Amino acid sequence: MKNPITYIRHSLSTRIGLMIMFCAVVVFVVSLGFLYVKSRNYVREDAMHRASTVLNNTTLRVTEILNEVEIATNNTDWLVRTHLQPDSIRMYSRRIIETNSNFNGCSISFEPYFFPEEGKYFSVYSSWSGDTIETEQEGSDEYCYFEKEWYTVPKRQNVACWVDPFFDDYEDDGEHHEMITSYAIPLINEGGQCIGVISTDLSLEWLSTTISAQMPSQRSYCIMVSRDGTYFVHPDQEKLVNQTIFSNTDPDYDADKIALGNAMVRGEDGIKRLVLDDEVCYVFYRQLPQTGWSMAIVYPEDEIFRGYNNLYYIVLAVIGVGLLLLLILCRQIINNAIKPVNQLAKQARYIAAGNFDERIPRSDRIDPVGRLQNMFSDMQQYISGYINDIHRMNDEIEQRNGELIVANQQAQKALEKKIAFMQDLTHQVRTPLNIIIGFSQVLRMGCQDIPDEEMATIMDAMQENTKNLRGIVDKLLVAALFENKEGVKKDSNVYCNAVCRQVMGETHSKNPGAVTLHFTTSVPEDFAIFSNKNVIAKVLQQMLDNANQFTKQGTITLDCQQLSPETVSFIVSDTGIGIDEADAERVFEQFTKLDYYSEGLGLGLTLCRYSAEGMGGTFTLDMTYKEGARFVMTLPIA
Repeated sequence: MKNPITYIRHSLSTRIGLMIMFCAVVVFVVSLGFLYVKSRNYVREDAMHRASTVLNNTTLRVTEILNEVEIATNNTDWLVRTHLQPDSIRMYSRRIIETNSNFNGCSISFEPYFFPEEGKYFSVYSSWSGDTIETEQEGSDEYCYFEKEWYTVPKRQNVACWVDPFFDDYEDDGEHHEMITSYAIPLINEGGQCIGVISTDLSLEWLSTTISAQMPSQRSYCIMVSRDGTYFVHPDQEKLVNQTIFSNTDPDYDADKIALGNAMVRGEDGIKRLVLDDEVCYVFYRQLPQTGWSMAIVYPEDEIFRGYNNLYYIVLAVIGVGLLLLLILCRQIINNAIKPVNQLAKQARYIAAGNFDERIPRSDRIDPVGRLQNMFSDMQQYISGYINDIHRMNDEIEQRNGELIVANQQAQKALEKKIAFMQDLTHQVRTPLNIIIGFSQVLRMGCQDIPDEEMATIMDAMQENTKNLRGIVDKLLVAALFENKEGVKKDSNVYCNAVCRQVMGETHSKNPGAVTLHFTTSVPEDFAIFSNKNVIAKVLQQMLDNANQFTKQGTITLDCQQLSPETVSFIVSDTGIGIDEADAERVFEQFTKLDYYSEGLGLGLTLCRYSAEGMGGTFTLDMTYKEGARFVMTLPIA
């Protein structure tokens, strides 16, 4: 069995395939890494926004329910004090439950022997029993209601208040029924004495069910704690009333949980990330101002990214399979492509041994490998006469030395021009590149604390400078194409007015405030020529950009006219600094700038002329115009 390392070293196709795959892996890793970080932040921000919205809506819903209890109880207070009769009191207790189906019960209780005919205890309690309402007397020696917290707290404070949640233990068998909270109002007579208490009960089980129905995800849940941090809404029923948010905490390991509990007890609002029950969670908390309680939504972090992570693993698997297939395919293609090269290597070794009569067959392929084979064939044909040519070439060396001196001088001038162009190119590229690098470093240090408006400004600046860099590269590429004498392909009908308006719209965002843009036309809206829309748009954009650059105030006008039956002209006129007659043709030379310190590479007008000529037209400077500069691009209609 061959050693894999040895096989790879001797197999050119395998090495090239591995290099291609390595480059693809690097690109994919960098791209996916960037997308992973950005998209993960977007998912997290969206989930946190959704959870905050749910918390706000839930808080409003709970507040609305509490307001219903308070309003109903406050309205009953006046009726009871106005009609202090046992039968009326029973009716009011029943009515408050009839008109509010969400209430658990209502108790109207009085001081001992307030109604002598009713005995020591008189406390009317109405509650739902299935679909009916039951009204009963709840006071007795076994259930001394005026010793209960829901009675003593409002009586002692002499104001209406919410009583911390408790288990309703008023049952004949002495077992607790369910956890409730009460809104209690002291009944004050005309002498300012407390004669009793109206207490309206709300089932926390029902309240918890109502809240849980609005959770942002399946595994998120809601908790509520009292003023001292005691749980009275929690998915773990064993913690209700029996534990506080501070229970079973270690200051060395649970500092975050203790800080969260202190914040909730103090009535603060906010978001914290911490570990609860061995799971990283985000906790969104807020106080209910009416009661002093605090409510929180617990959102597990892995729940936020569950769907995102599943998609991420699928994408990784697909990319892995794709890269493997790419390696196999590249190796096969490259192996077929370089097969003639292996044959040439064998024949070249034979020629190198001095056998110049070895004939190398010519190839019909026009790719680089085919051309290489044909060049070897040509080399073999001429190599036999090469020795004789050496003597002739020695005679020509003297003559060519003189030509080389002239060529060297021309090359020196070209080098100087090249150095000047490279310096200018470096200057043009450095400014946007420094801006992009600077903002990239800012984003890399963390964008959580950057305001949205500033973030938008940073992203706009990076995008604008990226466009500038791309524009420079585009100009260099187009210059290279025209240097190779490649023409412009005409591919579609171009509606002249439409393309003009498109370019004008793009120019408005870069237009100085002191300069006014105008567009005029003398051709119909449906007038079209057969040409290349993208090239026409780029030329018009360059014409308008030049006008913008050298016009500080006044107007810039784009005019579309048909001056002859066979052509249409696009004319850009400005009120800028203008161009001297001595420089009328020099401005169209490559890398020529009349003002060295101005922006640009000195390619814009050159490319405009090349583009116009490539489409069969002309691009000229109108020297009869004296108020600034006027450039005219004339194109054939067909």
